[in-house]
Amino acid sequence: MERGKKLVMPLLFLPLCLQGKEDIKNVLFIAIDDLRPTIGCYGDSYAITPHLDAFAAKGLLFRNAYCQQSVSGPSRASMLTGLRPDEIGVTDLSTHFREKDPHITTLPQLFKKNGYEAIGIGKIYHGSLQTQDSISWSRLPVYNLSIKKEEYTLPDNRHGKKATAVEIADAPETSFMDGKVTREALTVLDELSVSGQAFFLAVGYIKPHLPFSMPLKYWNLYKDRPIVRNKSGYDRPLHTPTIAYHNWEELRGYTDIPESGDLSPEKQEELSKAYYACVSFIDAQIGQLLDKLRTLGLDKNTIVVIWGDNGFHLGEQSLWGKSTNFELDCKVPLLIYSPQYQNCPREINKIVELIDIYPTLIDLCGLKPQHTLSGQSLRYLAEGKANWKNRAFSQFPRPYKAINSHKYQTHMGYTVRTTNWRYILWYEKASDRITDRELYRMNGDKPEKENISGKPEYAHIENELQELIQEYKNSHHK
Repeated sequence: MERGKKLVMPLLFLPLCLQGKEDIKNVLFIAIDDLRPTIGCYGDSYAITPHLDAFAAKGLLFRNAYCQQSVSGPSRASMLTGLRPDEIGVTDLSTHFREKDPHITTLPQLFKKNGYEAIGIGKIYHGSLQTQDSISWSRLPVYNLSIKKEEYTLPDNRHGKKATAVEIADAPETSFMDGKVTREALTVLDELSVSGQAFFLAVGYIKPHLPFSMPLKYWNLYKDRPIVRNKSGYDRPLHTPTIAYHNWEELRGYTDIPESGDLSPEKQEELSKAYYACVSFIDAQIGQLLDKLRTLGLDKNTIVVIWGDNGFHLGEQSLWGKSTNFELDCKVPLLIYSPQYQNCPREINKIVELIDIYPTLIDLCGLKPQHTLSGQSLRYLAEGKANWKNRAFSQFPRPYKAINSHKYQTHMGYTVRTTNWRYILWYEKASDRITDRELYRMNGDKPEKENISGKPEYAHIENELQELIQEYKNSHHK
């Protein structure tokens, strides 16, 4: 079946595709930093991602998946605990979820408790030292810390601080952190194949996170291909409150980026191409992992999940980076392959969340959770059995520096995404008062265009969506 064409098999008969559940025991868990759905299988014709496209063609592609907070630490902590940011108290980059609940069982930890070897290579939790979680793993993780010097390859940039936002190096892939991660993962897969030990192998890639550093050959894929920009998509949405935005603080810190003001058209194009080149670099790394699985025969009993921790703006809506409640920052790619569904690949258009991954994987592997999970197993969607929730919740604090510590938070913005709408409410922390409202009519994958909150004809929509956010906020904020 070709990707993008409608599945002709009736939903009722999907369970007939299932293989023996007892044959599945391994998990390859691939996390990608700052990856929005700039992938061919998601309809991006500019992206060169042959390995991800081939993988999607034989598995489950979730076209509308959303993170719970559009920045690495909270997003990953939420997904790996199966709980929402407010439930675990992690809405910044410095707080550890065990500060609130020291006895929580993480996703890899649960597999470890059930006899699996749980191995972490690369960035799985947020890359700071204080957010690591050694109890989750069977052995000490490697390449798990984000060290600025190690994010560059060229000697002029390796001074321990932010240097250029774009680095193109004519160097071997293993000169880059992500190439080293792949090399280590391939070695571990060889070891596991020999030992026969059931495994949960988590492999985390740092690109396309800034700085956009990649081998020359991936830059060459894009350097002569112009990017067509629709001017209207790069304007701020009309009538949107200032609190919704930031000043690109993450990007501004790099030496080739001005401290204020707009970027030149040439710099915008360079950054966008470099982002895509990094995506192609990671696509090639994933291709090596999947090839190794096949070569070792492990693909026959290994579930593979590939996910991005948050989205990213590339100039759209006058924004660069993540850290908002807008569609482009909250929407992420999610691809799952399981031998159970090998004969029925399909695209799933229902709205899902990253917190659904935890219950999905333990469901497919026959494991029982040790705490109540806030997500729902995607197995029900894959088998056509669910009366699905079909909405996603995300949140983000303000001011911008609040992502470094919750102590700086003055406001929290909560958003709900439904089939046709995105609604955002901003609450003042001190008074719990709603200070700003945003309502957007969503049009497929296109970014928000106009805040229509307050218009009488949409009052009933706002009332319904506000009830959803209030219920979400009150039930998860502890």
